[in-house]
Amino acid sequence: MKNKILFSFSLLSLALLHACGGGSGGGGGGMPMAALPAAAPSSTTQAAPAAPATADSGSVSAPFARGERARYLLLGVGAQSFGLLSQSEQAASGAMTRLNDNTLTGSSATKDINGDANFAIGRWTVGTVTRSSGAETLTGSDNRAYHYLALNELKSLPASGTPACDAGVFTSPTYVGGGTGAAVNSGAASGSSTLSFGSEGAAVTGSVKVTVGDAVGTVSFDTKVKSPSNTSVTGSFLSAGSGAGITLGDHGGGAYAIAVGYSATLPSGARYMGVAKFRCA
Repeated sequence: MKNKILFSFSLLSLALLHACGGGSGGGGGGMPMAALPAAAPSSTTQAAPAAPATADSGSVSAPFARGERARYLLLGVGAQSFGLLSQSEQAASGAMTRLNDNTLTGSSATKDINGDANFAIGRWTVGTVTRSSGAETLTGSDNRAYHYLALNELKSLPASGTPACDAGVFTSPTYVGGGTGAAVNSGAASGSSTLSFGSEGAAVTGSVKVTVGDAVGTVSFDTKVKSPSNTSVTGSFLSAGSGAGITLGDHGGGAYAIAVGYSATLPSGARYMGVAKFRCA
């Protein structure tokens, strides 16, 4: 199995990240975050094969209505991008096929499609993914996938309030690397979150539970999002460990969205990534 590293993790990329406000309390900006180191599994850690699927699954109740300051998350094996979304395309199935310079083309499949006019979520599993660093072919027969989430930025953060959050929607988390023994390509996710506003911005807490067979890994987060453009990073999200990147969005009708990109580690050491979205009103 080949894992292609799309961004190098270097002191320069860390400097750019801090310059753009990445990390807990930093600014969201439009630049991609540093890449996760994602070494190929060892001879004792091989992803279990799965039959390719070339049909989209899931649906949206309405196309995503991208505003002037939309934002996105895109997570792949060895790559993380967060930032402003200035260009996007969406298929009739509801699958996003373009997020800025990141595109899915050819005979393709997107899974876990969900969304409405305020957000779009899904997981690219088959097709040609083209990014600024080059092109990659997803076959659907291994763990390689790209998880995306698009939403519109809030105009401002309220001075106070504690809206109640729903149970969330999730992509199926996929194997990143690590662990011993055979690794299953994907699992299931569930979670919860809370949101409150105050003088320091928004306080976001919660957790995402990843279940793969009988194994369970949980990533918890407790952080501050200090501005509408802020992406807060928790844990070891940027260094091949458990953690999350969290930003807020406008869910329409006075509701708020919590967007979470995460990496969770199972007891075996196997790491799984995915995205989640919570609606709070």
